[in-house]
Amino acid sequence: MFATISKNGGMLAAFALVTTALIAFTFFTTQEKIQDQQRLRLLSVLNEVVPAAYYDNSFYQDCTLVSAPMLGNNSPHVIYRARKNGEPSALAIETTAPDGYSGNIELVVGVDTQMNVLGVRAVEHQETPGLGDKIELAISDWILSFTGKQFDSESQDAWRVRKDGGQFDQFTGATITPRAVVGAVKETLLFVNAHQEALFSQQNDCATGNEETL
Repeated sequence: MFATISKNGGMLAAFALVTTALIAFTFFTTQEKIQDQQRLRLLSVLNEVVPAAYYDNSFYQDCTLVSAPMLGNNSPHVIYRARKNGEPSALAIETTAPDGYSGNIELVVGVDTQMNVLGVRAVEHQETPGLGDKIELAISDWILSFTGKQFDSESQDAWRVRKDGGQFDQFTGATITPRAVVGAVKETLLFVNAHQEALFSQQNDCATGNEETL
């Protein structure tokens, strides 16, 4: 009897061990796939906001981590640096609109050294489907209204939605979301305008994980 119990106990232990190993393998494999998908999504977005013609460096591996309230919160934000022939040419800034209708809206803003906006993309949000989600390029071309506009810190009033006297359209039945995005883009451009030289000269944090506070 005791031999049978011992045998059954051993089988159960072995089964539990195998099951745990399979669960762990599945978890780590799934995590790797998710991370790969996130990297591919990031590469796609970076290419959309900073065209390849702007760089000949390893754009995706040249970045600095910055904590600055003007980027929406005090969390570290990644800023990718494009260089052409060794000279600074453009930045892609991960930034946050903290005042979306349903919470944070995560954005990536591309801007060249002359403060021309190369592109803006919304990469994560919880805005209302059919209303606020028009910030997504797959749903509406509204986000393209930033492309090609040059930022001038002396003309900040233009960087508002039309309802507030600015140049950007709001959505029918949804003003909060576009207002939040326009505001975040403006604050990001003000930040870049004030710190552009420092952002290009800071150490490369892509490998080190260090962080600067501005």
